[in-house]
This record gives sequence, structure tokens and C-alpha cells, in this order.
Amino acid sequence: MRFNPTLSLAMVASATAAQLTTQLFNFTSSINIENSQLRPNGHLLLTTFYEAHLYTINPLARNPQAELVAALPGATALTGIAAVGHDKYAVVGGVRGSYHYDNETIYTVDFSKNATNPTIQTVAHIPDADMLNGMASMPSQPHILLIADARLGSIFRVDITTGVSKVVLKNDALAAPANSSMPIGINGLQVVGGNVYFTNSALNIFARVAVSEDGGTFGRIQVIAQLVREAGDTDSDWDDFAIDASGNAYVAQPSNAIAKITPDGTQSVVAGGGDSLAFIGPTSVQIVPGGKLAYVTTRGGDQGGVSYGGQVVALRLRE
Repeated sequence: MRFNPTLSLAMVASATAAQLTTQLFNFTSSINIENSQLRPNGHLLLTTFYEAHLYTINPLARNPQAELVAALPGATALTGIAAVGHDKYAVVGGVRGSYHYDNETIYTVDFSKNATNPTIQTVAHIPDADMLNGMASMPSQPHILLIADARLGSIFRVDITTGVSKVVLKNDALAAPANSSMPIGINGLQVVGGNVYFTNSALNIFARVAVSEDGGTFGRIQVIAQLVREAGDTDSDWDDFAIDASGNAYVAQPSNAIAKITPDGTQSVVAGGGDSLAFIGPTSVQIVPGGKLAYVTTRGGDQGGVSYGGQVVALRLRE
């Protein structure tokens, strides 16, 4: 039987993965999903590297479909996304080059007054940025954003009410070594419990650093875990992630797996990996309220002679 890439990949994954994962949607063309954000109504927002398109999808629909929200002006690709109010989001966009972006811009997409037709505004330009990636808002001051710059090895602080931006943290732990074959340092970024948690793809670390409520001052960086690769694995690295109520991080591991990192640094692969087809290049994770389900996005790619577009996959989390 000829393989049909539109079938649920859970049907062709291993028995264990089939119990844990269900493909909800995949783009049939080469559209890379970079990041995601859950809305209060349970829908997902998806940022993509395709013409700066922002999509929305209802994962609970009988046949989920990605619907275009907007193509954000002045950009060719979108990266980070973060909630900055009730059903209001900040999105990073820029003109994508080879490990460099021009016209790095912060937009807001506000569904609070119209759940299907959001108000879109340009709120900041960051001319000093090189390659903005993961982003989070400060819990008590959501108009303040912290944004990872994967090439500068730094974190920008951006006030979306004034448009003012500045580098507030620069450190070797955020950077890629000069001779690295993976020139991407700090990648995913989340603010939880008075700490900024982040991945560094080149250094293969998951770390945290204490941060003040206004996102202006930082403590000492603590490395929680370093990626343990299996013998012969040269492709794995860590991307974006989500942290559950118990402090466990579920990290997109672009070698087609999702890794779990406990607060003490213990790491394990919870789904995918090896020759599994459950995830083709995972890029982000969102945990559904209640903590029993997560949504994983992917960038797609070639696997087993078949080309995949970006996916949205439901992952049942083990209790």
C-alpha cells in the first residue's frame, strides 16, 4: 500500500507512540510552524516561516483546519509569540535571511473585541536585533516582553506601550560558540515563578535565571540539564518548550522527539525519537489546562522518502 502522508502519523508510529500521539493537522505544502500559543477558547495560534502568515486552528474540531489570521506587514517570517492580555498577543516578525533577520518588528494581535477579526498593530521595531526567537511577557507586567536573540546571545526587554527596547542580559550561556555548526544560541524562552527558563540549541543546555518583576535585572544563570544524546546522534538539540504545574519542562527536540526535563534535571524522551513518525521536526509545545494533554507543532521535512509540511499533533501526557 502506498503511504499517504495525510493520514494520522500516529497510525504508522510505534504502538507506544500511537497511544500517546494523534496528528490533528498537517500542511500539505512546505509550511514550517515555528511557535504556538493557546487562546482562552482552546484554539491555537501558529507562527510560521511562510510569508509571515499567522494561523489559527481549533484542535477540538472534528477535522481541524488552519485558518489564516493575517500576513503581518514588513516581514517574511514569524517567530516568537506571547500573551500580553486577555486574548491579545505579541508576535515577532522579520525579513528572514541566513541566520539573520532584517526589520525585526513586534506586532500585537488583539482578539479581545472581536474573536474572529483581530486588531493588528505594529508596536516596536528593534534595529539592534540580529535573530529574535523565543519570547515571553512578564506575568505581573504583561506589556513588558523578554525576547531571545539567538545570534547575539542576549535577551531584549521591550515595552510595547512605548516601543522602547534594550538588551538586559548578555552572557556566554546564551550564545553559540564561534566555531559551532549550529549558530543558534538561546532559543526557547519562558518566564515562570520569578525565573526565565531557556534553551540554548548550540550548547544543548536547559537553564534558568532569576528575573525581577519588571524584567530589568537578573541573577546568576543556573544550568538545569545538558542534552544527553544516544550514540551516533548528531542531530538532536533543544527548541521551544512548555512547563507544567509541577515544574516539568516538555521540550521540542527536533530529532523528532519530545523530551521531559524534571526540576532536578533528569531528562527522558516521552514520545517520538528514533525512526518514529509521530513528530517531523518538532518546534514548540503547549500544555492544555489540566496538564494531561499537550499540542506539539513541527516544521515538517523529509522522512522516509516522504515530504511533510508543518504538523499539529496532540500528545497525551503520562500521569
